[in-house]
Amino acid sequence: MKNRADQPLRHLGGLTPREFLTDYWQKKPLFVKGAFPDFKDPLTPDTIAGLSLEEFIPSRLILEEGGVRPWEMRKGPLAEATFSTLGEKKWMLVVNDMEKFLPHLRLLTDPFNFIPNWRFDDLQATLGPDEGNVGAHWDDYDVFLIQGMGKKHWKISFDEVSEDDFVEGIDIRLIENFNVDQEWIVEPGDLLYLPPRIGHYGVNIGKSITWSVGFRAPKDQELVHDFAAAKMELIEADARFSDPDLIYQQECGELTDQSVDKVLELLKSHLPLNRETVGEWFGRFITEPKMGQEAYPLDEPVDREFIEELLEDEQDIERHPGLTFIYRVEGDVATLYVAGEAFTVSADLAPLLALLTRHRFYSPGQLRPYLKEDEASALLVQLLNEGYLVYEGLEDEYDEYDDEEYDEDDFDEYDEGEE
Repeated sequence: MKNRADQPLRHLGGLTPREFLTDYWQKKPLFVKGAFPDFKDPLTPDTIAGLSLEEFIPSRLILEEGGVRPWEMRKGPLAEATFSTLGEKKWMLVVNDMEKFLPHLRLLTDPFNFIPNWRFDDLQATLGPDEGNVGAHWDDYDVFLIQGMGKKHWKISFDEVSEDDFVEGIDIRLIENFNVDQEWIVEPGDLLYLPPRIGHYGVNIGKSITWSVGFRAPKDQELVHDFAAAKMELIEADARFSDPDLIYQQECGELTDQSVDKVLELLKSHLPLNRETVGEWFGRFITEPKMGQEAYPLDEPVDREFIEELLEDEQDIERHPGLTFIYRVEGDVATLYVAGEAFTVSADLAPLLALLTRHRFYSPGQLRPYLKEDEASALLVQLLNEGYLVYEGLEDEYDEYDDEEYDEDDFDEYDEGEE
């Protein structure tokens, strides 16, 4: 695999991935004019609106001056009649997890795959009429905002924000006193990167679509709680503190260093903080799928011969679109993590794990060599039987949302994930 760290990228304004991560990532915004020349929206406004009617696709409609309050938010699925009642109101429709239901939309996220897979959260589309907006707010995400149709007036603020710094009574982190430090008028193909907790306020100029590639950061409380909970399950139910080496102490009411050290040893034994233990837990934790994105085993298990037949028919195999694949190599062992599960193989198969985690689709030419190896083919068979790899694409119910006028070749030059 060639080193891309020092390759200038047009969609980063000529910065290399290394330069971007060093100077901008989680530090300061970056605006790139014409990052994606001749950009075309992969979905029409009507198609995006149609997705908000689906029960399992997260969406919300945000209205300014709607109802008795200055702001109103309605969570999806929305009724089809909703949009005909909006009239001249200022509104924004936000649809999340789009790439999980329509895998071809991953073409919009591929330009940013120099960031680790486990940090990626979802692709979001924001659609609204002239002057539509969601107010001045802040998020805990790193986000790359790609402007689609229309224009947008973005303003950002460097004022410090906190969990208490938003308007009460509204399910959006609206900033009460928003001071503008920088602003841009963005047009189709422009890119704006925003680190977490940078106040931002975008107002549509004409009908507008914005595509947001978001990267998550788990809360410290969430990480510590899950790690402790995972280790709690390994503690025997009848295990109990013991101190056969107890020594006499002058004052029975004193909590001595010896007692505290004893408890400290107990905690360390049950909550080991070493790279191997934390890596094994974190790989499972961070790949847990979102609700509604779980994989299901095949009704009839397949074998190596079945995969060979698929490849003979020149049929691609692909990752389940709702799952995250990551891998780790430690010593002579390599582990693939997917959907909270761990699949351990010899480190010699690290190239296969790299292939499975970097790409979304696997051509016959990429997989055939691995079918000749027993350990590799056994892993591929297991992943296929568990539903983590698929060979039929999405269910037919979402075919109607694949806009035919979108040409995937338009994005090939930005696709860092395919070679």
